[in-house]
Amino acid sequence: MNTKLRTLFPRFENFLYQRSKSRLPGHGEKIFLRELAAILGQGWQKLALLALYALGLLLGSKTAAGASSGWQEQLLELLRAQRMNRAGQSVLTNALGYFGTDFLFMLAAFLLGLCAAGLPLLLLLPVLRGLGMGVLSGWLYMTQGFTGIGYSVLILYPSAVISTLIMLSCCKESMAMSGDMLMMIGGKLERAETTPRQYISRYMGLLVMSVAAALADALCYSMFVGVFEI
Repeated sequence: MNTKLRTLFPRFENFLYQRSKSRLPGHGEKIFLRELAAILGQGWQKLALLALYALGLLLGSKTAAGASSGWQEQLLELLRAQRMNRAGQSVLTNALGYFGTDFLFMLAAFLLGLCAAGLPLLLLLPVLRGLGMGVLSGWLYMTQGFTGIGYSVLILYPSAVISTLIMLSCCKESMAMSGDMLMMIGGKLERAETTPRQYISRYMGLLVMSVAAALADALCYSMFVGVFEI
């Protein structure tokens, strides 16, 4: 059984395990229920990270709703300047710009995963990412109405969905690694269940996947930005 999940979900796992001992005499059935606990534990971890991202979205939309008119004008000017800047760039250049933003979040998660005390800060990353998207999409809806909704759905959200899934996967990997290091320091674990090589290789795979998000952003922007007048 995965030690990290045993630490995160001890009561739930022990409950299933005790049930298996009392009702199922076979050793195979016991193993099955322990593995089932691990699967459900992983699902709750992902849901918790997704809930933190949703919290960031909510806070961002509330922030946009309570912003002063002067602040909203500044955001409008910033968005227009970004639009003019991106209009003179190629699809590849725009993709590289989006990839750079994703890379910074991934780098932060990667480094925090190598720190035994990185867990609290890792929980902040989904909130911060959701906060930025919530502010932007909420402001677009309030100031542009249906035009803002269309801009968000066709330009912002396709790449944001991919980026969010990648970021949540990064946080999950880093939380597991950070938890291993913390338990090793506390003497509860002899060695990390995820080796540094595995940790790096998983991040490399997620980094490659982030290219898809960058390309989606660049393609959606080039195809639909001319439809909207902001």
